[in-house]
Amino acid sequence: MTPARFGRRYIAFLLDIFALEILGLLATAPLINQTDQDLAKVLIRWFATGMITTEGAWLVGLYGLLQFLLWSLYFIGFTGACGQTPGKKILGLQVVHINGTPIGWESACIRFWIGYPVSLLPLGLGFYWALVDKNNQAWHDKIAGTWVIRPGS
Repeated sequence: MTPARFGRRYIAFLLDIFALEILGLLATAPLINQTDQDLAKVLIRWFATGMITTEGAWLVGLYGLLQFLLWSLYFIGFTGACGQTPGKKILGLQVVHINGTPIGWESACIRFWIGYPVSLLPLGLGFYWALVDKNNQAWHDKIAGTWVIRPGS
């Protein structure tokens, strides 16, 4: 098993983010359209003036919750079920345990719900750690005991 290089992992992640943005817009548009407020205007007003209405806060909170649920379902669902997100599948990558066995649901949950926030919080340093790690592991890989490989290489 050969660890996947950072560049391939990064492109796979960008593909996944692109898919998630499209899914997010499709999933939240009907709910957002049911409100009397425009999410973009609420956010611009909030960042420009530092003030947000109660209705605007609910809208932002609802949107954030829906996005969190969507991202959780996407990353945990695909990784737990088959060891790869669509982005990783396109680039021929797979997430496995360090011993080479399939990742499973528990490790997928740990990797996303614990590992991703840890990797993200210090300015994303945990994701870029894969650039300097001998096994190309990011912090979320180390936390979950996984690595991203190129099967068959």
